[in-house]
Amino acid sequence: MAYENIIYTQKTLAQRYGISIAALQRWYPFAGIVKPKKRGGYFDSATVEIADIFYVAIKIRRLTFEEYLKQVIPAGGLDVYLQKVNNMSLYEFLTKFISPQERENEIVQAVIRRIERHEAYKSASYSATNIA
Repeated sequence: MAYENIIYTQKTLAQRYGISIAALQRWYPFAGIVKPKKRGGYFDSATVEIADIFYVAIKIRRLTFEEYLKQVIPAGGLDVYLQKVNNMSLYEFLTKFISPQERENEIVQAVIRRIERHEAYKSASYSATNIA
């Protein structure tokens, strides 16, 4: 199921990750998630991407909240952190070094699709600038 076009409230975002709203709220300061300003507000797609990466870091890479805050954020993000610590990209980690069950996780699939779309966009824009 593709989640990219869904608008999330706190309740639906918590459901996406299989956690309570209170647990989701504990993620905010560690993941850099900004709660919607008005009550019952919605999270934008950039925030969902941030939350997905945090989910991958804590559930799949098994980092603690503190490790994420003190090591991943200062490194420049999970991809850069994995390159420094494990000598592999986030994409390699998600496609080659986790179990098949973890690879089938909907959040993992969403992150993989985002990386692939980003790489395809970079490749297309690189090709377009070199043709001209």
